[in-house]
Amino acid sequence: MKQPMDKWWERLQFTLLFLALTVFVHGFMGWFQSWLKPSDPYKVPEGRASKVFQTGEGNDPNSSPGDRLRLFYWLGE
Repeated sequence: MKQPMDKWWERLQFTLLFLALTVFVHGFMGWFQSWLKPSDPYKVPEGRASKVFQTGEGNDPNSSPGDRLRLFYWLGE
């Protein structure tokens, strides 16, 4: 039969290992997310590229409210 302190020591080791791995995975996921995300999506393009967008008051008769809502959810603007 194990001593009571041995059980607590094993639980403490498991908890510390679990916390260390959780911190490691959280850091890895943060690094991976920052690697996937562009640094600045609104910066001025370089080279021969040009940034194209549509401005207006939203009174275009050809666009439906559903299209505008879909664009809002897609671009977040």
